[in-house]
This record gives sequence, structure tokens and C-alpha cells, in this order.
Amino acid sequence: DTGKLMAIERGHTDTIFIPGGGAEQDANQWWSEIKRTMKKVIAVAGIPKEKIVAIGTCSTYSNTIPIDENGDPVMNEMIWMDSRGASYNAAIMKGFPMVKGYGLGKLLKMVKRVGIPPLLSGIDCVGHMGFIKTQRPEVYRKTYKFLEPMDFITFRLTGKVTSTIGNIMATMSVDTRKWGNIQYDDELVKMIGIDKAKLPDLLPNNGIVGSLDPSIAKEMDLMPSTQVLCGSNDNMAAALGAGVANDYESAIIVGTSLYMTSFVPFKKTDLDHLILTIPSLLENRYSVMGVQGSGGKNIEFFLGNLIFPQDKFGTGPLPDNAYETLDHLAAEAPAGCNGAMFLPWMTGTIVPAENPYAKSVFFNLGMETHRKHICRSVMEGIALNNLWTKKPMEKFLGRKIESYRLSGGGARSNIFCQILADVLGVPIHAAVDPLAVSAKGTALGAFITLGYRDKGELSGIAKVRQTYNPNESTRMLYDKMLTQFVDLHKRTKPVFKALNAK
Repeated sequence: DTGKLMAIERGHTDTIFIPGGGAEQDANQWWSEIKRTMKKVIAVAGIPKEKIVAIGTCSTYSNTIPIDENGDPVMNEMIWMDSRGASYNAAIMKGFPMVKGYGLGKLLKMVKRVGIPPLLSGIDCVGHMGFIKTQRPEVYRKTYKFLEPMDFITFRLTGKVTSTIGNIMATMSVDTRKWGNIQYDDELVKMIGIDKAKLPDLLPNNGIVGSLDPSIAKEMDLMPSTQVLCGSNDNMAAALGAGVANDYESAIIVGTSLYMTSFVPFKKTDLDHLILTIPSLLENRYSVMGVQGSGGKNIEFFLGNLIFPQDKFGTGPLPDNAYETLDHLAAEAPAGCNGAMFLPWMTGTIVPAENPYAKSVFFNLGMETHRKHICRSVMEGIALNNLWTKKPMEKFLGRKIESYRLSGGGARSNIFCQILADVLGVPIHAAVDPLAVSAKGTALGAFITLGYRDKGELSGIAKVRQTYNPNESTRMLYDKMLTQFVDLHKRTKPVFKALNAK
């Protein structure tokens, strides 16, 4: 319980994109990968199985896996990018008068009790379940329970079908005003139009699902008495893994997505900026959800699709040193990139201003623009999106943010960490083992749940690799760039809708 990473192993899951807004994964594929990676880390760590007291889980969220009575998936998992349920969400939330696309009475009830209404973009569990109910009725009939990924994992480990109000919040079926609630809200269930019997039993947010299923214990060579804890979402776990656990401390996670978060002692919603809280695994504490959209996915796309694609230019495949080369080139370019800007909206924008139709854009390229400027502009664009989010987040918290813990793949890059510090104007504390912070945070959360550690100790256990202090000489430049960045979001909105609305 010192926070030392004993072993790590990664797996791969394919994402299947389907015309019409579909985005799916094969739950059986990633369950196989989970078992393989579990066996590997147990072997590499070399810890006697008697000393492995618990297993924690975390995963992405706003995903939907329909399982049958045997526990087998009835179809592929619909992941958080799947928007095929948009029309369902719009239909169930109609009313008079209409406000921002919602019937006012329904909107107020959802926000008061849950914290958020079903998204008109359809990228939540209500949209997923509604799509299955209306467009895949045979799947709906066969569905015994709808599960989020972390709950599917705990089910496979224990044989028990459970969730928490924090995990299942994207079904909009639970009242989150009381942190310890373990009951569904019948009015909300009626509003979303899904059979209550198809939702899993609820446990406390920091609960214990149970002991390992004997067959799994044998397969993994673990003790059957090993406890399996309730799961959590990956960004919440990443904040813990980066060392954020005390009230109002802040973290930025730059993984595939882009996320700003804190833990707070209250439930709250800011509908104007789509910032809200979700019950966390820390007792009587909520996690602030600042989901901005795409983060490192922009860099992955830039390198894989534009710089090193496997096409007739012959630049691919992606070399092992691609990210190091990107860092070197970005460091050669001046702050501001000679006016070149990148809008990092690959999968649309959420916080602080929603536009599901937005896409990424390179803007204001001129004859003086070279590849080094474009490389740096991608990093500056991601940083500017965080600066745009920072002010409404500070208002939400009721205080200034003095520094951030940084985790995710972005925390490995020295030049990105420095750009982020310069753009935000506050110190950035880059986490050790940034790619493992979600797993580490899950373990640290388990220490707290089981009583081995107090949450106040986490910032000391989760080590900082390096602190990056802001350069005040770039303050005026980045403030000016932010003004244009926000203006571009407003001005391009009708263009994106015309191009991308279905």
C-alpha cells in the first residue's frame, strides 16, 4: 500500500464504427484481454496469492452492454461515442414549454435528481437502451440486464449482477442527491421508458460486490476469498491515481479523451457549461465531471492519419519514436506557432460548450507555417481547450485553481506539460506512471475502502514525476489566442451542423 507499481500489462480492444453514428466494442474480446493481462501481472508481480486481498475495477462509462440470463452479451457493447439513440432521447424529453430542446418540467426533474438530462446527442445509456428497445427489439427481449463495463467485469469475476448510483448514473434512473442511495427512482425509470427489471441491483458507491467466483479464482490462481470491490469510472480513478483526493484539488487527464476534475462535498450541475457531479467511491464525496471531448486522440490521429499513414506516400507505418519526434519538433516552434491554430474537437465538444457536430480543424496556416508549427499547434489546441474550461470550472468550485495534477499519456511529454503550464498559468504536476494512473487510482481507492489508508495520504503516495511552472512571458499571447479560439467555436457552429448533421 505504498503506491509502488508492481506490474503492468496492456491489452487491445477494437472499436467498430457503424454508419449512422454507431460505435461498438466486443465485450467478449476485452474480457479475454482482461483475463490475459490479469494472469500476466500476477505472474510478473510475484506476490503470493494469499496476500492479494482484493480486486478493483474501473472502465470508461456511458457504455451499454446488454446481457442475457446466462450472462452472455446479446450484442456488442455500445460505447460512449455511439449516438444512434439521439432521436429516442429527444422524443422522451419533449414537453411544454421547450427549453434547449427539452420539456422544461422534465429537464428540471432530471437535473434536480440526477444532475443531468438524457443528452440530445444520444451518447449516454438512455440513448443506447432506447435505440435497442426501438430499433433492435429482439435484443431488448433477450436482455436480462443492461450493464456498464466496470459492472460487467465485476459480474464476470463474482457472478453477481450489481452496480452503484455512480456507475449507472448515465441511465438517468437514480436520484444522486443522497450519496449513499441504493434505490432506483420509479418516476425517473418511467421517464426513460426502460423496464426496471432490466437494471442491475444497486450497492453503495464504495461497496464490496463479493468474493471471487471459485472457477475464476482457479483460472487466475487466486484465493476464492479475494474480495471484488464495486467499480468506478476511469477518469475518477485516474484523479485518485494522480494524487487528487482532498476537496477541491484538481486534475487534468489527457488520455484518449480530455477531462478536468476535482472531488467536492456537494452535488451540483452547471447546465450552461455541462459541468456536473457524480457520486464517487470516496464516502460522501462527489467527483466533478469536466468531460471536454477528445484529448490525446487528436495527437494519435495527427500522427497515424496525417504524418505516418500507410499509403502511397510511403511514410508509414508509425515508428516507435513517433511521439518523441513530435515532442522535438514541437519544442522547435515558437509559442503561438506563427499564428497557426488547431481546434481539438475530433468527436465534438462537451464542456464548456456543447457542439456534437464540431470536428478538429487546422486554422490560419500560411506560407510561413512548417511542420514544427503544426506539431506544436496540436498541443496548444488541447491546452487552450483546458484554459477555456478553467474559468467555468473555478466558478463551479467557488475558488481559484492554483495547480493541477496531470495524468494520462499527455503527462509523458515534457513539451506538452510545459505548454499546458504556460497556457493555464499555473503549475502542472506530472504524475509518475501516467499511463497506469487509472489502475493505480483503483488500487488506492481500494486501500481507502478497506481501511488500509486515509484519503488524506493519497497525494503523498501518488508521486509527481516533475513540476512545470508557467512562463509569464506568454500570458498575453495565450489569452489573446483563447479569445479567437472561443470565437471560432461560435462562428463555425452553423458550418459544422450543415456539414455533419445527419
